[in-house]
Amino acid sequence: MAAATIQEDRLPATSGELTRELLHLAWPGAMTLLLNNVYGFNDQFWVKFLGRESQAAVADASMVSILCFAIYEGVALGVLALASRAHGAGHPFRARQVLRLALGLSAGAALVVALLGLGFLGAWVAWILPVRDGVDLQALEIERTALGDYMRPLFYGAFFLCLAPVVDNCFLARKDSKTPLKLQLLAVSANTILNPLLIFGPGPLPALGVAGAAWASIFSRVLSTSLGLLLLHRRLPAQGDPDPRSARRRSLLILKIGSPATVGIALYSGVYLVMWNLVFPPFGALGRAAFGNGFRIEGLAFCLIWGLGMATGSLAGRYLGAGRPDLAQALARRAGGIVLLLTLPLTLVFLVLPGPLAALIAPDDAVQREVVVYLRILALSQFAVGIQGVYDQTVSAAGHSLPPSISTGFWNLSRIPLSLWLGAPERFGLVGIWWAINLSTYGKALTSWWILRRGRWLRLRLD
Repeated sequence: MAAATIQEDRLPATSGELTRELLHLAWPGAMTLLLNNVYGFNDQFWVKFLGRESQAAVADASMVSILCFAIYEGVALGVLALASRAHGAGHPFRARQVLRLALGLSAGAALVVALLGLGFLGAWVAWILPVRDGVDLQALEIERTALGDYMRPLFYGAFFLCLAPVVDNCFLARKDSKTPLKLQLLAVSANTILNPLLIFGPGPLPALGVAGAAWASIFSRVLSTSLGLLLLHRRLPAQGDPDPRSARRRSLLILKIGSPATVGIALYSGVYLVMWNLVFPPFGALGRAAFGNGFRIEGLAFCLIWGLGMATGSLAGRYLGAGRPDLAQALARRAGGIVLLLTLPLTLVFLVLPGPLAALIAPDDAVQREVVVYLRILALSQFAVGIQGVYDQTVSAAGHSLPPSISTGFWNLSRIPLSLWLGAPERFGLVGIWWAINLSTYGKALTSWWILRRGRWLRLRLD
């Protein structure tokens, strides 16, 4: 694969060049994230043939997966901040040093995830799927078994799941978003082939059921991340001006930058795990499957937003490393305008075409109807999702990750009391839960705009 980068030492001189540089980096990044989300979409599609309980189990596991991803993303965000500034300052060898540190940190993060996940697997399952009065115990037991079977391989393969965003961010720091896209195409192709083979076991292959979907994800990640590491080894210079800071200091800096993001994402997942236990039980597998399917579909659209945010954060870090905070500020403003244009068609699609989207992965008519309602309600907050996603990612990638994490943590926590009140069966039911998500999203967007506007991220030094 040939590297697809913009000239390292040239900064944009006009607003048009700034926009072109941003879009050049953003569209492959968005496509990479879109393909990454195809993993979950693939799982939901193939597992639906195993029944509602099995598909609900995949939805149940999504929040545990996000909780694990919180740890992985903390490492990846710190790597992006340090590596992008190293490239921006004209020291690419220092980015290679960052990658070396990231390998060790990824191994440590994966070990924590594996020990906590496998050691407390039964507790996770019991918390997510509690026994309640009136619950169909037979269906609940089927869903519990499927949930444990699906999560177990994800814990075994934690190292490669952690390494994937780290590798992507190392390429992104080089202003190369096309190589991660090609790696993701390879991974998704492998996943698409492996999913039905491992789930249903045609011919001599054993049928692994729900667990087969998880193992398909792990095996495809092993392939793509190993190739990505090989390419980085070849493309990053083996010699150069070393970082004057000690390895310990740089490792601590990666963790310092990434830990607020880890806490923020973990809290996001934790909120939904609490809602799974307190809010969703009255609606059974129907409510969980509806949320899981709607969340997956919305996640596909969010990739466009997050891809733009990652590109903005990477370029902002480079501009700050080059001593040009004015360019970083102009970039953030331009990205905010672009994301509003992006979310308009997403809103229209969710309002006008939710039925065909729901029919792709929902296992039955009842779940499809609830997914349609979910998408139409969440359509009204897509502009806020866009603003929050781009602004938070920009500020965090510059190293100023604590304020966005506090903001998202507060508003995510607000979803618990809002959904308990609005989502009570005697009040609005599932519709109330969807509106609780909307209202908190508006709050996140407003706070993100205020944090960006204050400008402290422009004056932050990473030393």
